Amino acid sequence: MKTIKKIYTLCFLLIIGNSFAQTQQKIEMKIDSIGNAKITVSMTMNAQEWQNWNSSLGNNPAALKREIERAMPAYFLDDFKLEKDDMNRSFSLSLNAYGVCKIDKRGKWSLETDQKNANVTELTDHKYMLVSSPPELGGTIQQTFLVEFPEAAKDIKVDKDAFSESVFEFKMDGPSSSSGNYLRYAGIFLIVIGGAWGGVSLFQKNK
Repeated sequence: MKTIKKIYTLCFLLIIGNSFAQTQQKIEMKIDSIGNAKITVSMTMNAQEWQNWNSSLGNNPAALKREIERAMPAYFLDDFKLEKDDMNRSFSLSLNAYGVCKIDKRGKWSLETDQKNANVTELTDHKYMLVSSPPELGGTIQQTFLVEFPEAAKDIKVDKDAFSESVFEFKMDGPSSSSGNYLRYAGIFLIVIGGAWGGVSLFQKNK
């Protein structure tokens, strides 16, 4: 499950059907104390880009929501909010994504970037910036990620995984049993939405 790559896909859906030249996007991820994230994507366009975007998905939030859910089947998503500023030709999309951080059996948390030698800058003890021009978006979009970890996160560092890709690792008290149950059932609902019907059988067995 590549967290940042899934957000690349989300951003691609936001600009599908357009040809952008050195456009900048800002993506903010605010992680909470149980590994979920509030994601906000914002972007400003020129007149032609704005017209094209509105004619594709900008004027159809329901279709945009469906496409994003299809593109990010690994997560349970909710609270979609699309705000448009026609005068300044800009938009802001926010949503909640559950389970973006992983926790292993030893209690170590991680957030994957899906990038080798990611360009990460530490802004504060709990806030980091990652700048990228992903090939998935044609290399013409500069994306600036702002990742903010909760105060409960300790010993945050950028390391490498088994594929030599950059990953955030940190320590944090694990979620309570009730939160764990919520995330487990949310994951089951996600499996059903994604069409992996084997998850339905698993759900029935657990009844």
